[in-house]
Amino acid sequence: MLTLYNVVSADGFVARPDGNEDFIPDALWQKFLELCGKYRTILFGRKTYDAMQAYEKESIDEFEKLPIRKIVISRDQDFVPKNGYAIAHSVQDAFASDPDALVSSGPVINDLVLKNNLVGKIIQYKLPEKIGRGIKVFDQKNLNSAISIETMDWKG
Repeated sequence: MLTLYNVVSADGFVARPDGNEDFIPDALWQKFLELCGKYRTILFGRKTYDAMQAYEKESIDEFEKLPIRKIVISRDQDFVPKNGYAIAHSVQDAFASDPDALVSSGPVINDLVLKNNLVGKIIQYKLPEKIGRGIKVFDQKNLNSAISIETMDWKG
């Protein structure tokens, strides 16, 4: 089963309404890289891929050097990620490539993997800061009781 990973504000948002993640501390990037190193594959959506490509070169280079498969999920048949990334056109295809992968994405992919009962575990870093309004990590109605949830409070 997939492991879903996200960093959320104290009020459960992964981003501000405009998609900005400025409230997430840079120090969590190393924790994310360490977690990635425990998996063979990471899955994420197109918007997450695009956001990551805008990160500082040093940060994205660290991620891209990890010896894991990096799969972007996109319905766009014409989308071609840069070298080092593979493409899957559905969450089912991505899951079939590695059913024990790590997923780190936004609510669209999060909800799809949850609705399709592909998630066995959720790992979340919860930040102390509330942002008031924003993009929710996923729809709570998509959770089922069989999913193990590990929430860590970030003290930074």
